[in-house]
Amino acid sequence: MEIRRNILLFKLYFLLANMWPLAALAVVYFQKITGSYAFALGIFSIANIVQSIAEVPTGVISDRMGRRKTMVISAILNTGAYVLYALAGTLGMKYLLVLGAVVGAIGGAFESGTDDALMYETMEELRKADKYDIIYARSKTFGQIGLGTGALIAAIVTYFYSLTVLAWVSAIVSVGGILVTWRFVEPKTHTVEECTSVKHFIAAIKAFVQNKKLRILSTIQMFNRSISYSSHCFESAYFNILIPTWAVNVARIVKQTCGAISYAIAPYFRKFGFYRILVASTIGMTIIKLTAVILNNFVTPFLHSCVNLLYGTSSTAESALLQKELSSKQRATMGSIVSLFGGILSALIYWLTGVIADNVSVLFAIIVLLFCNVFITAGYYWMLKRYK
Repeated sequence: MEIRRNILLFKLYFLLANMWPLAALAVVYFQKITGSYAFALGIFSIANIVQSIAEVPTGVISDRMGRRKTMVISAILNTGAYVLYALAGTLGMKYLLVLGAVVGAIGGAFESGTDDALMYETMEELRKADKYDIIYARSKTFGQIGLGTGALIAAIVTYFYSLTVLAWVSAIVSVGGILVTWRFVEPKTHTVEECTSVKHFIAAIKAFVQNKKLRILSTIQMFNRSISYSSHCFESAYFNILIPTWAVNVARIVKQTCGAISYAIAPYFRKFGFYRILVASTIGMTIIKLTAVILNNFVTPFLHSCVNLLYGTSSTAESALLQKELSSKQRATMGSIVSLFGGILSALIYWLTGVIADNVSVLFAIIVLLFCNVFITAGYYWMLKRYK
């Protein structure tokens, strides 16, 4: 069957989509152009807000237009954003960074929910929907490899050239994502109701509200991802207090390597049940982070990075549980509704974490986020007892 081609393409897509060499040094690059860290960080805030707003309409478009076309649009917009970032450095025009953030955010919104929906529907057509978590984990393994490869490319390019050259290299690499998405095959199992986009959205909202398990699971997931993203954002600042800047990049490579290993082994744990995997993984990650923070020395960044050994198993189980609860007719739209509220929550937690870091310390902000993980673990444990 031609649809089988998607399985290989998923791996190539996640490899290239995550291989943005400028990623780890984006804030430094933006600050060099704008002359302000506040402006540089504001670019990320703009992207987060725009993507949150665009989540639902792009999800509706995905459900009505098709997964393949939506993924192609996303890849084109992402490449456009990277080109704008590179032009901003070449021309010294900081507002091109803002435009790039908006374009990239819309591209991210088109991808959000659609990639998982395309993957799930591909497995449905192959009559292997029960093995969705396996292909998800294997594809995400390549995503972690892409992140690590991007960091390696960045280290080499910045050693010999400038950040602006790195920005152009990143734009060139992103073209591969367009080529891959163009080859995706649209699943035949995807069906769309003949109704207006507004009615489609309302139907998705009703389906979301009526599914209690989905509401609870997605709420915990929103908090989990918001806390994780905030921690990921601030950890580099914390690590830089303990080790030299160049070593921070080494710790990041260790983290992505651990993530690749975690996604690779995730399918072997599926027999234990996804809720059990979630509880065990979140407990393990909390223990690793707590131990690293207690040490608070040069070992901390590398031990803290080992948390990704459990991230792949947790993420895979979480996604598999969520996809089972989503309606087949509004899968991307419902996924985008979850992403919409998650994006708003993330923006709030980013802000609160920043306030704590500014008024107390980065270390204290990390500790607060760490204790939030305890409540997330308790939520997953409650679901394990109720829905196992």
